[in-house]
Amino acid sequence: MDRKIKAFLAIVDGGTLTAAASSIGLAQPSLTKFLQRLEKEVGGQLFVRKIRGMELTPFGKVFLTHARRIEAEYKFATEEIAAMKYGGLPNLRIGAGPLYHMLHLPNALTTLVMEFPGTRIDVLAENNIVTMPKLQRGELEIVCGEIETDQSLYGMETIKLLNADTGIIMRPDHAHATKPMTPEVIAGHTFIVFQHDDRAMLELARYLGNRGLDHRVAVSTSSFATGLRMVRATNYFMLAPAQLRTVIEEAGLIVRIPYEPIRQFPTGITVRSSSRSIPIIARLIELLRKSTDASVS
Repeated sequence: MDRKIKAFLAIVDGGTLTAAASSIGLAQPSLTKFLQRLEKEVGGQLFVRKIRGMELTPFGKVFLTHARRIEAEYKFATEEIAAMKYGGLPNLRIGAGPLYHMLHLPNALTTLVMEFPGTRIDVLAENNIVTMPKLQRGELEIVCGEIETDQSLYGMETIKLLNADTGIIMRPDHAHATKPMTPEVIAGHTFIVFQHDDRAMLELARYLGNRGLDHRVAVSTSSFATGLRMVRATNYFMLAPAQLRTVIEEAGLIVRIPYEPIRQFPTGITVRSSSRSIPIIARLIELLRKSTDASVS
């Protein structure tokens, strides 16, 4: 990829000339020269130097959109050529939300390990706010989780597999375990939120706040086990995908879906178009289709 564009993106990502120069192994004067040449070529200033670092100008923001696409196309091209050359991947990197890394991925990975012994598989169990940028930067090959319906991802394909609902986990002997899950019943309780799910918290606040009802989020945790233990020991409610029912019940708890849903969202696979046909990725997609189909049948 053109070194001037690479330098430009390094400044955007690093925020300062020093951080950018270090990230791409250039001396700062050389990085500055690349930026000056690029600004001369495009005919406008791309950054303004601020106290806290480099800030994009309006020209810079326009150029960034196209630079990201150039970066993506370069990665897509090298990925396709590598797949053609070697017939596979030495390392498959997967980002997975809770519904997939706890329920649908384990059996699929067991099959992949047997069928593709030459590929090491890495799984990053995180939500989209972490995994989607990594997918776009080429640091992951595939993401399994919520499908981002409100944004267009350049060079990406989405494959919808199943819908998920935000459920409320509680002890089976909770005072409200058999009551209808109305906003009035839910109100006033203390909540645990899994995987720092900002959307779930915002939807819960809207769900109750629009009716003038109160609640409290006490803990946000990336550990499902920690959340489940806290629920077992208290009268707290925990928000998590209701489709994790099997895992939840194995822990001796129950999950209820409110009559008026707190949040419903599509889940599935997001993958770069250039890598979808790579055999191990195509096989993973097939296995996840079978797993999710079985879960709703």
